[in-house]
Amino acid sequence: MHIANKLSLNLGKTNYVLFGSHRKSVRPTDYILSIDNIPIAHVNSSKFLGVFINQHLTWNDHINNISNKVAKNIGIVARVSYLLPARVLQSLYYSLVYPNLTYCNIAWASNYPSRLTRLSILQRRVVRIIAGKPQIANTAEGYSLLRILNIPQINKLQICEFMYRFINNTLPPTFNSYFSNMSDVHSHYIRSFNNLTRTYARTNTRYFTIRCAGPPAWNKLPKPIRNLPRLPLFKKEIRALLLVCSEHVI
Repeated sequence: MHIANKLSLNLGKTNYVLFGSHRKSVRPTDYILSIDNIPIAHVNSSKFLGVFINQHLTWNDHINNISNKVAKNIGIVARVSYLLPARVLQSLYYSLVYPNLTYCNIAWASNYPSRLTRLSILQRRVVRIIAGKPQIANTAEGYSLLRILNIPQINKLQICEFMYRFINNTLPPTFNSYFSNMSDVHSHYIRSFNNLTRTYARTNTRYFTIRCAGPPAWNKLPKPIRNLPRLPLFKKEIRALLLVCSEHVI
């Protein structure tokens, strides 16, 4: 296939993953996968476009990787915190820490809270540093004053942005029929006529996907926000809504 399409692969960096449930052991195939008679390595986790994807789709490898990066960058912020005002420290946060928390957050942060514990602890640490609070201080006030979104809120923001793009037909064509409206299912008018239908999930792995998480997140949004004409304005309003409705972070 790669020859027919005139593609050149680096076979030394090419590998494959067998995906399956963590409750069931996934055995490597008895057959050797090869390209041009060169065997392809079987791995349990592989990096794709900067994201580590493991065989059970738990995102643990990626979360551990960015946790290490975030911890190192928070250390930099901590070492200079006594020299700089809060506004500069906050700029450092958005330069050194925030990009790691947002990149593909819509995928890996749609997860069990327990798998995000280390990242949440690290984020609370940097909030305390910026706010000039002691290590044991409650961070709820710090998040509010600094107007910083926590990791679950970043995830909700990205899910809502994805759904806004779907509703306004600005996603790639492959997503055109990804969701359906209640009006497509019910011929008679109901209160939720303009909402999106929820997708059934038999497993938690599917439950965490955008296909299942997207419709309920969109349906809960106030209609004036859903009807906003431009994406930047929509994101601004969603961010403000998340900050107002945020839960206390301990």
